[in-house]
Amino acid sequence: MKDEPITVEDYKLVSDEFFQKYNYVADRLGPTKKAEDILKVMESLSGAVMKDRVKEKVGPFGFNKKTENDDSTD
Repeated sequence: MKDEPITVEDYKLVSDEFFQKYNYVADRLGPTKKAEDILKVMESLSGAVMKDRVKEKVGPFGFNKKTENDDSTD
């Protein structure tokens, strides 16, 4: 499926979310913006969001989980 050509229907599925983000950035940049600048800012914001999500990640899970009563020294 990932090797199939992208269709107009595929664009329709993702366009609402994309253009909400695009228009948000365009509005913030003001009237002298260029499409290239908007896309660069969107890419930077995506990186900042991902970095922020890692900070908020809950964990660790499984065998590496430490407890308050863990007095063992490895």
